[in-house]
Amino acid sequence: MKRRTIRLLAFASAVYVLLLVLLRSVIPEALTPTVTLLALPLVLLSLILAVDLSDRATVPSETIAREDPRRLRARDIQSLTRQVEVAAKASPAYFETILRGRLRDLLAEKVSLETGTDNEYVKRALADHDLGPRLIKDPELCKLLYYSPPRGGEARLQLLRQIIDRIEGWKA
Repeated sequence: MKRRTIRLLAFASAVYVLLLVLLRSVIPEALTPTVTLLALPLVLLSLILAVDLSDRATVPSETIAREDPRRLRARDIQSLTRQVEVAAKASPAYFETILRGRLRDLLAEKVSLETGTDNEYVKRALADHDLGPRLIKDPELCKLLYYSPPRGGEARLQLLRQIIDRIEGWKA
C-alpha cells in the first residue's frame, strides 16, 4: 500500500474510534448498539478505500506489436549455401547429420507451434516410425526426413527441395 492510503486508513480509523467513544458516552449502557451502528463505519471505510484506489487506477494503453519481417543476413545465407554445396559433394553422413538434422528440427518446431505440444515430445514422436506419420499426417515427409538418404549429390539436392516444399506446405 502507498503511504497516502495508509494515512487515509489511519485517519478514518481514528475518526471511527472517536465516534465510538463519543457515542458510548452519550448512549446509556443498558442499550446495545445496533448492527447499523457497527456496520456503517465499515461501509464508509470501504467506500473511502474504493474512491482512493479508483483515483489511482489507470487504464493500460494498447500496445502495438511491431511486425518486423524476418531478415536473413547475407552471412547466414552464404553459410547455408555453403552447407548445401558441401552436402551435394560430401558423404551421406554429413548430409544426414547437418542438413537433415536441421530440417528435422525445423519441422519439429513448426509442429510444436501449430499443435501446441512440447518441442522435445514432438522430436521424439517424429523419430518414432509409428507416431511420426500419425502426428503430421504425412508419411512421405517422414520417409524423406528419417530414412536413408540417396548417394548422389543431385539426388540429395532434389531430396532437400522436396523436404523443404513439404515442410512449408504442412499445416496442422
